[in-house]
Amino acid sequence: MLLFLISSVLAACKSKHEVSAESLDRSHPIDAIRFASFNIHYIAAGQKKLDWDNRKHAVVKSLREIDADIIAFQEMETFAGGSFNRENRQLDWITQHFSQYRAGAFGDASVYPGTQPILYRHERFEQLDQGFFFFSDTPEVIYSRTFNGSWPAFCSWSLLKDKQTGESFTVFNVHFEYKSMSNRSKSAKLVSQRIRPLVANGQTVVLLGDTNAPGFTPTMRTLKNIPLQLAPSAGATFHLNRGWHLIPAIDHVLYSAPFRQLGRTRLWRNNYDGVWPTDHYPVSVDLIVPR
Repeated sequence: MLLFLISSVLAACKSKHEVSAESLDRSHPIDAIRFASFNIHYIAAGQKKLDWDNRKHAVVKSLREIDADIIAFQEMETFAGGSFNRENRQLDWITQHFSQYRAGAFGDASVYPGTQPILYRHERFEQLDQGFFFFSDTPEVIYSRTFNGSWPAFCSWSLLKDKQTGESFTVFNVHFEYKSMSNRSKSAKLVSQRIRPLVANGQTVVLLGDTNAPGFTPTMRTLKNIPLQLAPSAGATFHLNRGWHLIPAIDHVLYSAPFRQLGRTRLWRNNYDGVWPTDHYPVSVDLIVPR
C-alpha cells in the first residue's frame, strides 16, 4: 500500500507539469472507427473550480487531438434549477468549433435528456434512431431519480449506420452514480437487461461512459458478462483536476463482436498552458469489423 501511495504521488507530481505526447495515428484501415468517452464536467452558477470560460479553449484543443469519429459526452449540463435546462453551453461551443459533428442521442430537454449527447461525423454516419432510459424503478420516466432516490442518472443511446460499410451499430452512453455501490450495481444490471437481447440477436453494440467503477469491480463484471469486451486502460482516468492518479480507470469503452480493437486504449492526459479540459481524462479506442 505504501509503495502504491508513493508511486501515485510521484505520478501526480509528474503529470501536473507535463503534457503527454500522444501521437495521432491514422495509419489504420479506412473503415476503422475511433470511439471516445469524454466526461466534460457540468457548469453551475458561481463555479470557481473548473470554470467553463477558463477551460473551454482547452476542450477544443483536446478534441482536435483526439480526432474521434464518435464521442459520448457525460455531464454536458448547464445547471439552472429545475429538472432540465434547454441551454447547453458546452454543446453549443463544441458544435460552433467542429462542424463535422452532429449531435445524436439529443433533443428538446422537456422530452429527451440532452446532457449525454453522442456526437458523430455526419459525413460518414447517419443516425437511424435514438433513445434513453433512466437508472430507476421507472426507467422510461424522464428525470426519474435513481433506485435510492438520489439525483437522476441515465443511459442515452444512438443507432448509427456507417455509410462507408453499410453496417449499423448501437452506441450506449452511461454515467453511473458515484456515491452508491448499490445504485451502480442496479444500473449495470438494467443496462445488461437492455443490451443483452441485442447482442444475443447478433446486433453490434458499443458501450461508452463514466461508470465510476474500475474494471475489476462487480459493476463492470455485469457489463462484461453481457457479453462485451472491455478495452483495457492503463492508469487513472479521473484526476481531480490536478493530474493526480489515485484510482484505476473509471471511464471505459466496451464493445461486442464483430468489432475488434486496433492498437491500445488511449488516455488523453494533456493539459494546455496548465489548464485541464475537465477533471477526467478522455478515453478513446479504435475499433474495426474484420473482413
